[in-house]
Amino acid sequence: MDKQQKTKWSKKKKTIVISSSVFGFILAAVLVYGFVITDTGNWLIAKFKPDTEEQKLSYSSAVETIEKITDEGFVLMQNDNNFLPIETSKDDKEKINVFGTRSVVTLFNSGGSTATDVTKANKLEDALQSSDGNFELNQDLLYLHYNFYKSGDISIKETNAPKNKSDSAILGEGNNFILPEVPEKAYEDTSLYEDGKTVIEHAQEFSDTALVVIGRGGGEMIDLSPNDLQLQDDERAMIETVSENFENVILVINSVNVMQLDFLDEYPSIKSVLWMGFPGESGTKSLARILNGKVNPSGHLVDTWVSDLTSIPAANNYKELDENGDWAGSNHYENAKEEFGFFTQYHEGIYVGYKYFETRHDTDESYKYDEDVKFPFGHGLSYTTFEKEIVEMTEKDGEITLRVAVKNAGDVAGKDSIQIYYNPPYTGEIEKSTVNLIDFKKTNEIKPGDTEIYSLTINAEDMASYDYKNNNAYVLEKGDYQLMLRDNSHDNIDSETYTVSETIVYNDESRSTDNAVATNQFEDAYHIDDYLTREWNPESRAFTGPQEADFTASEEIIDAMTYEVPTDKELGLTADDLPKVGQELDEKIMLSDMVDVPYGDPKWDEFVSQLTVKEMATISGTGAYQLAEIERLGVPKVLQPDGSMAIASNVYSGPIMGVEGVGVTYAAPAVTASTWNKDAGYIMGTSVGIEAQAFGYSGWYSPAMNIHRTPFNGRNFEYYSEDGVLSGEIAAQVVKGATDKGVITYVKHFALNEREDGVRNQLFTWSNEQAIREIYLKPFEIAVKEGGSLGVMSSFNYIGLTWAGGHEGLLTNVLRNEWGFEGLILTDANMYPHMDVMQMLYAGGDVSLDTMAAWQGGENQSKIWVEASKNNDTKIATISNLQRASKNVLYAVSRTWKMEEE
Repeated sequence: MDKQQKTKWSKKKKTIVISSSVFGFILAAVLVYGFVITDTGNWLIAKFKPDTEEQKLSYSSAVETIEKITDEGFVLMQNDNNFLPIETSKDDKEKINVFGTRSVVTLFNSGGSTATDVTKANKLEDALQSSDGNFELNQDLLYLHYNFYKSGDISIKETNAPKNKSDSAILGEGNNFILPEVPEKAYEDTSLYEDGKTVIEHAQEFSDTALVVIGRGGGEMIDLSPNDLQLQDDERAMIETVSENFENVILVINSVNVMQLDFLDEYPSIKSVLWMGFPGESGTKSLARILNGKVNPSGHLVDTWVSDLTSIPAANNYKELDENGDWAGSNHYENAKEEFGFFTQYHEGIYVGYKYFETRHDTDESYKYDEDVKFPFGHGLSYTTFEKEIVEMTEKDGEITLRVAVKNAGDVAGKDSIQIYYNPPYTGEIEKSTVNLIDFKKTNEIKPGDTEIYSLTINAEDMASYDYKNNNAYVLEKGDYQLMLRDNSHDNIDSETYTVSETIVYNDESRSTDNAVATNQFEDAYHIDDYLTREWNPESRAFTGPQEADFTASEEIIDAMTYEVPTDKELGLTADDLPKVGQELDEKIMLSDMVDVPYGDPKWDEFVSQLTVKEMATISGTGAYQLAEIERLGVPKVLQPDGSMAIASNVYSGPIMGVEGVGVTYAAPAVTASTWNKDAGYIMGTSVGIEAQAFGYSGWYSPAMNIHRTPFNGRNFEYYSEDGVLSGEIAAQVVKGATDKGVITYVKHFALNEREDGVRNQLFTWSNEQAIREIYLKPFEIAVKEGGSLGVMSSFNYIGLTWAGGHEGLLTNVLRNEWGFEGLILTDANMYPHMDVMQMLYAGGDVSLDTMAAWQGGENQSKIWVEASKNNDTKIATISNLQRASKNVLYAVSRTWKMEEE
């Protein structure tokens, strides 16, 4: 071999060695990142593991739970001439033509952090054709929709149905929330059939009944405009074509966000309207059973459906609208940095949803209610009729009991909801709605001709209003309180009067459900003195939206955009306040020893005194889909995925947790709320708890319970209702069910998180304290007091001048001191500059959901606390608050099912 050849081989060998080394280095780096720094590798491996028997059983049970909920949760909104149900059977199938892209690309869930795998969800056309439905569908119409959705082709060529998908698989992408419809020209095309007839002509020969599905999706970082929630041009053309050519049309609404249904009166052939929200994994079967009458619908609306979405006062202050009903701006402070400093003003005050429409109707003779309200809150039809009356009212020690008789006066068995509202006395000192939901109950299934009597007990103090102007407390004003049994928020059936002889101010003594007197905590959120009153002033910002001056932030607002850590001296702390840490006790206390120890027992102080500063900082800093393990004290690692509609690992949580436990997709929370059945909430929570145990999860970032303040929030599908009592009572039972199974629920997003745009970039939320407490905090209050939640997730936004996740008035004074919360407070994803972990800790927060550290494999935010604990200016407060936080976290962990394994 000559010298030249040796040189060539030497170069080649050198290249191979270098390449191998580089490959080896990359492989090693990948393995270290996947198995040491993060758990991504374990997550990928777990994807190929078969389900365990326990997981299979939990899946079957969960699917049954979904259908129990959707059987009662779907709402029959309209049923002209009693068109539904349609009698059909296995031997004599009724034929239906199905139209609308959403009929074949149904939304089972929407996107963002709660996106789930819905590929196996039961397709609507399959449910209709199954034994649940026993309908025969026009296959050519199905193929027409399949082809158009998949390729844009106008064809009836046989093809497979498109796969199910969530609204967005990637955070912030709304590529599925409004889909185009088959164009009008397709229905006029004479070339699709050899006989020269059109699709419509063949469909008319197939059946005179048509079912049309329309829908809207949503997701994180998405807001829907009024225009988005109206019929799009192609949808209107489709509905017009169908309505003109078919005598009987059923409209199915596949949207949780309220849509503008002002078009219904234009099309008399639309006989029936059914709302199914997002049906989850198997809820389409319930829709099929409702259509054929196997299930008698008993759902009732959780929102007011209006003819014009801009008639909602809150709409004027959501964002800036142009004349076409699209968003023209995001309400940004002109003198703030371009990417930070947005605002939203809740100038409607307490008059949210039905509380505005009903009060305006009752107090303003010129107001035309029927022009604004298409379907009232609480509305829902049945295939039978019910007669209801209050047969007795009794009172003892401030507890009012109403006995309500419900008779099935129709021909088929069915369930109904008992809805109790109250109308308080009004002096003008405190704003009050004339209609306020205070309690509800779902009946059993009642046979035709039978009467059942139900008791509902109401605490008189729950009718107190919050007076933030004079007494800074809850006040039960003297006068007559009308307790009303209603079919919905508008239609009264019967009433009784409860009289309060003397005004009660809850300032010396608290309400019976409070641990401490409730007093003003949000005075700086008041901002501009222009909140809606019964004067209905058309110049109020509730109707005009922000004025020009509102777009300039004051110095106080600009200053609030940064946080400075107070020193120990400024906080009045001395060396005597420094707690003992890292103690070696004569007998080590393990977490298993604390399982039954009450929160207030001094033994908890003794237990947490064993923790070092670094361990405490790790506990507070390890919050991304997990809580830290402290092996030496028997503290297990807690896995806790996201998901308002499932408990499941996904592309965000799976790689961090290192597991691939994917639960079923439940129906949207609004569907659970529309059952008006508290038991429905409990069985869902229990079902989630069973799934959690099967997958190894002991925490769940759910339920989400912000208010449907407007129909525009892209995350409304995660929330229950426009009403705080309905939201709270249903959510409390979801919480209780999961908690009873040893799962930490993180009720979220605490609080006033009713808009997506700008919320991660310092969104200042302005409201008065009455509205904050009576509307927006109400569901959380009920979930904590009645549900016993062990966790709370704070929100991104500011409340007044303070970030919610670092708001002492919210997290400590209200949540812990007033409501008696015992558990841990977690931030939302802590990846935005204003989310200061020192502020969080000092205000009463416990854990930072530090997603970036978990993903990047770097140090989490615990290093900030460790450094602060070494700084003589901040040492005492930092260590004291870390110890408090550790107690809160470990108390919650001690109540999980994981402790049964320790």
